[in-house]
Amino acid sequence: MPKAMRLIEKIDLPNGLAVEFYDYSRQVAGDRWLVGFMARVPIEAAARTFASLSNGDAAIEEFLKAKGPIVYFEKKVERNFIDHAEKDRVLTDLLESFKGHCLAYIGHQGFADGFLRRQAKDFLERRAWWK
Repeated sequence: MPKAMRLIEKIDLPNGLAVEFYDYSRQVAGDRWLVGFMARVPIEAAARTFASLSNGDAAIEEFLKAKGPIVYFEKKVERNFIDHAEKDRVLTDLLESFKGHCLAYIGHQGFADGFLRRQAKDFLERRAWWK
């Protein structure tokens, strides 16, 4: 996560997850700002989620050991070189756009399991490549 972030909102989703929105906007030059937020969804990684992967229990255990019991879906949205007078409006617009387009996706019943399986698959493919 970026250094200076502040929680600005938390929304409970219909699938039992919660999305947290963190503002990490900062001044970049004079009256110009980088305006950005991170949407972050903590997802509990349970071994049952990985039953459909054919990588074996040891590989899944390696993934869980490396990532820990919580895996995070994170999405950053930002705009750069925004006038100081416009920064609050731009942040609000970015948040509302994200909510309008993405909350249904991350609130879908199968989101957590699908995300965890993709993360495990990517992790295991990278691990195999390095071995």
